[in-house]
Amino acid sequence: MLDNILNTVKRGAERVQRRGEEVAHAARLRMEIFQLGRELDALYARLGRAYHAGTPAEVLSGIQDEVRRLEDEIRAREHLMAELNSEPEPAATEGGLSTAPATPPGAPTEPTVPDAMPRPHHQEATMNDRDPYQPPADRTPDERPAGVPTTPDPTMQHSDKRLEPGDERAGVALEAERDKQFRHDHTIQEGKMASRNPDPLDK
Repeated sequence: MLDNILNTVKRGAERVQRRGEEVAHAARLRMEIFQLGRELDALYARLGRAYHAGTPAEVLSGIQDEVRRLEDEIRAREHLMAELNSEPEPAATEGGLSTAPATPPGAPTEPTVPDAMPRPHHQEATMNDRDPYQPPADRTPDERPAGVPTTPDPTMQHSDKRLEPGDERAGVALEAERDKQFRHDHTIQEGKMASRNPDPLDK
């Protein structure tokens, strides 16, 4: 039993070490691809400047050969990265823990919830079957409760209508309406009485 445990731990350590080396190798390949890509961009820029400057065909051919060489190196490193990513995990031998998933990757999984709670697929089906525009049973014309308006909101219904000007809706621009608004009869009478009987202390 102890031998099996030690073998399992050893295999796990080897697997972790191998995976770490693969990750480091992939990171190194990505860095090399990045650097080669920058060199390739510089070569393309150099090729364009040489072409527009009227450089002889021999020089342009040499730059094109260098471009093809860099493209081949980039493709080779990308192929190595694809091989590293496609290598499967080695399965554990007998006596060790199995690394295979309990369910296939494409199989639907169901969260662990208590039995009293509704399942997600059941809740989605219930929500999809329900029509959001169907009026409730108590909103039919015969069963509508008292006080519920049957017409649109009058404030919103007439909000786009303008009042027509007239005598009853005249503003302060008219002299007569301005007199009604700002000149009160009792104020005028008090002013007239004050003019006829001035205050003795003002003399």
